[in-house]
Amino acid sequence: MTNRWHDPGDQDGLIASQLAIVMPAVLLLIMLSVQYGLWAHSQQLVSAAADIAVTAAAVPDGTADDATAAARSYLAGAGNVTGLTVNVARSAGDVTVRITGRSPQVVPGFPMAVDAVAVGPVERFISEPSR
Repeated sequence: MTNRWHDPGDQDGLIASQLAIVMPAVLLLIMLSVQYGLWAHSQQLVSAAADIAVTAAAVPDGTADDATAAARSYLAGAGNVTGLTVNVARSAGDVTVRITGRSPQVVPGFPMAVDAVAVGPVERFISEPSR
């Protein structure tokens, strides 16, 4: 006598094996989207720090050291950009700041570098008769 409820093509455990294959891929996609979000945030922080550094160096008595200190101070408060390099070039007419670093790494094997460049004119005083 055969059990009429028994399916000869029984697939017991099929869902578990499918989940074992699919779930790591789903988790990787989630982690990659978190990684991208952290990179985008770090990129925005570095860009804002470059703008702040240009503003600090663009004043008439500003120096490259002032710009570097302003950028590092801003990024120290953010706390998630590592390996910072701040390069400041100040001439008589303009200031160029380039900041590079690394965003936090969630997914191993995906180092995400961030960099930003900001350029601005050096402010100068022009007396009333010279205008």
